[in-house]
Amino acid sequence: MIMRILIITLHSIYNPGSALQAYGLQQFLLQEGYNAEIIDYRPMYSTIGKNKLKGIIRKIMFFRNEKKIKKRYNEFVSNNLILTKKYRTYSQLLSDCPKADVYIAGSDQLWNMSYDCGKDDSYYLKFVTNGRKLSYATSIGKRDISEIEVKRIQELTSDYYSISVREKSTGITLSKRLQREIKWVCDPVFLLPKTQYEKMTKKILMEPYAVIYLSAESDLLEAVIRDIREKLRCKIVLLGGNRVRCDCDIHIKDAGPEEFLSLLKYAEIVVSSSFHATAFSLIFHKKFGVILPKGNGERIESLLELSELKSRIIGKEEDFSGLYSKIEYDTRDRFINSFVCESKDYLLRSLND
Repeated sequence: MIMRILIITLHSIYNPGSALQAYGLQQFLLQEGYNAEIIDYRPMYSTIGKNKLKGIIRKIMFFRNEKKIKKRYNEFVSNNLILTKKYRTYSQLLSDCPKADVYIAGSDQLWNMSYDCGKDDSYYLKFVTNGRKLSYATSIGKRDISEIEVKRIQELTSDYYSISVREKSTGITLSKRLQREIKWVCDPVFLLPKTQYEKMTKKILMEPYAVIYLSAESDLLEAVIRDIREKLRCKIVLLGGNRVRCDCDIHIKDAGPEEFLSLLKYAEIVVSSSFHATAFSLIFHKKFGVILPKGNGERIESLLELSELKSRIIGKEEDFSGLYSKIEYDTRDRFINSFVCESKDYLLRSLND
């Protein structure tokens, strides 16, 4: 009898990394022969954002653009993910818990208590009363984890068969404080081969361009852009967001997951403060640079440490020259592939033991 697995994760928010990590985990399990579905949990807060008032104002002010984004994400989910019936609240999940042999709290920042999802018992599988529970590559998103947060995680995961996380330091910290093994594993997007993502891409822009993604406004970012213009003589494409946050030639506001992949794959260079933009820069063998987000860069640093590419972090103007240096991807791929194989083995053992 085929094992049925249900995954709860952030699969339907309008963020390409969230959609693609959900796709990566489910596709890997399906290809391994499991019956894997994603619990279609869509709490009301999930499309508003951290700041509720700003989220509502954004939806009103940028209604047309928000409508286009919603359409693209709904199409991606409909075409690529296998879902259960829809749930809106924890109480709905509790009263009508979908049945499975194994339940997985999936990747992304599910347990980051700076966000609503980290405070939501649903993402800790609290509604499950019968069946094996485990987490895969769940992220807390920060290096410093308070005692209150540790206690909450300990209480809500005491019945988990195994726990794995996406940041190396989180694994070390929680292993010590929870007195159990917390495994550091790769993000689900690495579970699939590059060719599977390449099938989703197409060339959107015909002339050479650099991608700027999710970088906050800063003098450093503007200096990076000036340097790229001077060195590469290419267009600057700002990807995402409703307003222009930097000097750019093209602002693409309504990209979905497939447009995100396409623009990264064909870019001359990628500059971001995003974990998944960094991950796909590695997967597609791009030249790239990272401006670490304030207070939330641990998951990116873990990935760059693994691939021995912390030199791609841009912290000052002296770091700009590293943007254009060739990356020996044969070597980097060996580091990453070894880690991916270890992560796959760990996940499959957790399912089958």
